[in-house]
Amino acid sequence: MKGKYILFTPGPIDVPEEVLREASCPLLYHRENAFGELYNAVTENLKKILFAQGCDIFIFTASGTGAMEAACCNLLSRKDRPIVAISGKFGERWLELCNTYGLDPIVIRAEYGKSIEPHQIEEALGNVPKSTVILTTLTETSTGALNDIRQFGEISTKHDAYLVVDGVAGLGADYCPQDEWHIDALVGASQKAFMAPPGIAFVSLSKRALERANGSDLPKYYFNIRTYEKFRSKNQTPFTPAITILCGLNKGLNMIIDKGLENNFKKHKDIAGYVRKRVSEIGFELMPENPSNALTVMKMPPGKDSTAIINEIKEQHGILFANGQADLRGTIIRIGHMGNYSIEKLRGALDVLEAVVSKEMS
Repeated sequence: MKGKYILFTPGPIDVPEEVLREASCPLLYHRENAFGELYNAVTENLKKILFAQGCDIFIFTASGTGAMEAACCNLLSRKDRPIVAISGKFGERWLELCNTYGLDPIVIRAEYGKSIEPHQIEEALGNVPKSTVILTTLTETSTGALNDIRQFGEISTKHDAYLVVDGVAGLGADYCPQDEWHIDALVGASQKAFMAPPGIAFVSLSKRALERANGSDLPKYYFNIRTYEKFRSKNQTPFTPAITILCGLNKGLNMIIDKGLENNFKKHKDIAGYVRKRVSEIGFELMPENPSNALTVMKMPPGKDSTAIINEIKEQHGILFANGQADLRGTIIRIGHMGNYSIEKLRGALDVLEAVVSKEMS
């Protein structure tokens, strides 16, 4: 059944009509030149938005987690002890992937709502061999916290380490230049700030990361980068891709580029500032100390459950905000504002939130 509400969740997001129309295009055959032109257009557009001209981008038909797994199984080997920097539920996913492949990672943590401190990365790297892989997150979707990837990149370079970043929630909303910040593997997906439906994920690899992948001894088949590299030279994928989603993604990327990258990042910053001001005026505390521009996370007062509020707004007003995940369920409300949103659009949703909250709290 089609959802009868407007999404204000941190992914998937509300998709522009122009993108939906493009994703309804007639199917291309993925072994002909027209598909190769589409594939090349998507990868070149991603390079512009990621500031990743020195990198190679590999596209998968998968969720963002699929690209995270591709980064793990291609850059790590059985004897490696990667550093996993966790500041939320999606940081925990890096740990789960390492456990799945039988690895014994070094784990550093930040309390949920806080960001990883750069000195934690520095201290961990001081206790491991060179060329260690660091697995971390740009924007932690579960808490809204933003990590200092620029500093992580500088520290990684000093220690000759490989920096791998889950950028699924933040890319396109939070500035994250891959080449400049020395990110060896940057993971993303279609359904967030790139304004497309779910179904496409990618990993952007530096040249040194691609070389490292050639020596990985972990098992892999569908996500084997060496297989994808053979097909990439022909602007193809080794397996049947989500062709219509790729069409929609290319439209979303073109819309961002046409708007101008500086304007795009400024828009996200302005919207985030507006939402946080409104949330504070309603009387709620914000969760993250260093918030992302992709979403806003507000804490519920002690003894109050966010679930009833979210459900009432969805059922009575056709607006869907996101609950917390796992242990945070019922304790927070997450408001997504990456991609296809404006202050005007959010104003109406926040007016409803304020009215319902006032009634529930009285």
